[in-house]
Amino acid sequence: MEENKPTKAKREGKVVRLVWDSANELPTLYANHLLVTHGGESEFYIFFGHLTPPTIVAESADEIPDEFSIRPIAKIVVTPDNMKKFIEVMTNNLERFEQRKDNEDAG
Repeated sequence: MEENKPTKAKREGKVVRLVWDSANELPTLYANHLLVTHGGESEFYIFFGHLTPPTIVAESADEIPDEFSIRPIAKIVVTPDNMKKFIEVMTNNLERFEQRKDNEDAG
C-alpha cells in the first residue's frame, strides 16, 4: 500500500486533499478464500477467510471428510459506489501485476 498517496474530494466547491495515514500498525492477515454478498440495495459484504489445507492420508474416498471449515478473518462492508471503485482498482492492479510478471518472465 502506498502511504500518504493523496486523493482529492470536492466539498462545497473546494478541492480537499485526502491523505492516507500509515497502515504500519494494521495486522497483516492471509486469506485464501473470499465471499462477496450484498444486503438489499445499500451495501456489499466482503468476507475474507482462511482454510488450512488438511493433512489427511486417506486410503479411500470414504476416509476423506465431507466438509472442511473456512475460518473467517475479516468482514468489510462497502457501498455500491465504493464496490465499483474497488473492482476498478483491483482490476487495474491485477493487470499491472500480470504485465510486470510477464516482463520478469521474459527477461
